[in-house]
Amino acid sequence: MQPATKAERQRAILDLVRGGAIRTQDDLVAGLRRRRMDVTQATVSRDIRELGLLRVHGDDGARYRIPLAEIDTAGSERRLKAALHEYATALEFIDLLGVVHTTPGGAQLVAAAIDGARFDEVAGTVAGDDTVLVVTRSRPAGQRLVLRLRGMIGDSL
Repeated sequence: MQPATKAERQRAILDLVRGGAIRTQDDLVAGLRRRRMDVTQATVSRDIRELGLLRVHGDDGARYRIPLAEIDTAGSERRLKAALHEYATALEFIDLLGVVHTTPGGAQLVAAAIDGARFDEVAGTVAGDDTVLVVTRSRPAGQRLVLRLRGMIGDSL
């Protein structure tokens, strides 16, 4: 087993939760270890908090779920701000299109955070390994979004 980067680990956690079979933190630790990631329960607990995962009770018991933006708008914006601070290295908008450069492996997490924020300005995102393409709904929407994102990032970029 090898230590995984935070981005790799969080991406794997989201993938496991999307699979639907994660009921406990121990299930997540076991799933990550099956993927050959050396993790502790404390690290997984921190990741769950940072990703804003919810434990939802249903007919078949409790399971972790990825939250919908409508449930926690403030939380989704906090997660976006945290993802931008953690992974974004550059931000550039031209007309309707924006490009967010990230550290290697960070693009999917940033794209998921942008999508999760459910901003009206955003039509969608496409993520590679270290680059996110953000498509906005109009030129004015692109201008509003870049101001909003730069406000979240501050002077760090």
